[in-house]
Amino acid sequence: PTDQRLAAVATGQTDVGLEQLYFNFGRYLLIACSRAGTRAANLQGIWNQEFSPPWGSKYTININIQMNYWPAEVCGLSECHEPLFDMVAGLHEKGQETARRMYNCRRFVCHHNTDNTLDTCPTDRNVSASYWPMGGAWLALHLWEHYRFTGDREFLERYYPVLHDAALFFVDFLVEDSKGRRVTCPSVSPENAYRLPSGEIGTICAGPTMDNAIIRELVEAVLTAADILGRPSLPELRNILENLPPLEIGRHGQLMEWADDWEEVEPGHRHVSHLFALHPGSQIDPQDTPELAEASRVTLRRRLSAGGGHTGWSRAWIINFFARLHDGEQAHANYQALLAHSTLPNLFDDHPPFQIDGNLGGTAAVAEMLVQSHRDRIDLLPALPPAWNTGKVTGLRVRGGGVIDLIWENNELIESSLSAICDGEFSLHWRQKIQSVRLQAGEHRVLRWPQ
Repeated sequence: PTDQRLAAVATGQTDVGLEQLYFNFGRYLLIACSRAGTRAANLQGIWNQEFSPPWGSKYTININIQMNYWPAEVCGLSECHEPLFDMVAGLHEKGQETARRMYNCRRFVCHHNTDNTLDTCPTDRNVSASYWPMGGAWLALHLWEHYRFTGDREFLERYYPVLHDAALFFVDFLVEDSKGRRVTCPSVSPENAYRLPSGEIGTICAGPTMDNAIIRELVEAVLTAADILGRPSLPELRNILENLPPLEIGRHGQLMEWADDWEEVEPGHRHVSHLFALHPGSQIDPQDTPELAEASRVTLRRRLSAGGGHTGWSRAWIINFFARLHDGEQAHANYQALLAHSTLPNLFDDHPPFQIDGNLGGTAAVAEMLVQSHRDRIDLLPALPPAWNTGKVTGLRVRGGGVIDLIWENNELIESSLSAICDGEFSLHWRQKIQSVRLQAGEHRVLRWPQ
């Protein structure tokens, strides 16, 4: 029984079979609650028994709903992503009025929360959450991710206006800071607070690290999409890229959360927003940006030592972070913590209370441990933990339009099998070995990996 197996994990036992079950359960949940023609999966998916559910069973879009859809592409469930695309299209329409009336800006914006009415305004007086103008920008990146995984040019043509408008809002909205950089203002680092040297506590700020990272990802996506589709050049967006603040390292060796190296009021806060550039973004990599990767590791160490990861979804995000750092042992240790401390007997994620995001984020994290493709290469078994020393996986998707199967024994990759769903060249990396193949749509190739 799952309750007994979870209890055993809580005593320190490893149950690889339960870890496999949890992964597949997450896929089941997304299939069940997000199909073409339905509403996007909300905080509880479709499993709400309360007349007045937690947080209104709505859409919190400063991490939670995005996390719901992290497994969609990589786990071969692209069609389950469609309800989110429909929601983003609706937000695009409504958010144009919000951008105009609230900020006198072009195009569209939405904030940290929405519902079935597709409201795009700040939702309440919770300043640390509501006054964050990045919800639409982050959601728009899901459109780009779908294209990257599928190569569906028709899809990109249809949704390019949403991507374009999400980025163009910031041409008008960004202001120049004292260092001449373009930054959001007003904004917040979602739901967190800082303490000034004077002792004063605040939340409103200019240019929090997460905002800069989201804008960079979005603008680069739009510029690339425009090039693919033969759309006009966008010098206004290129100017933003050239003037965004860089990622910075603070006095503790951590990645700074705000533009200044302020003290965190709650060092173990559940949100780890300033690591967006590590995951789900693609700006930090152990090989390409080792200093920033180490700063990310320090950030996680500080968060966890202060009690971070105490909600199910936060723990799931932490697994994804360690997977991106290619740290299989820490990724697996946090996966076990997710099962031991944040999982109900029926395997639902326990925030507490129940939220579906932790389940789906956990499923995505397992996939990240086995294959990554966010840096224009395919990393095989990048965060394989010792507990999974022998195994196989089938049907994972990679950016560029590939479906991949893997077989490994005694921590050594034996075979990878790649099928192309669109024409492309694929660069596969395992440790220091690289194999490159060019495939046409429908072609299949089996690669053996010398030991």
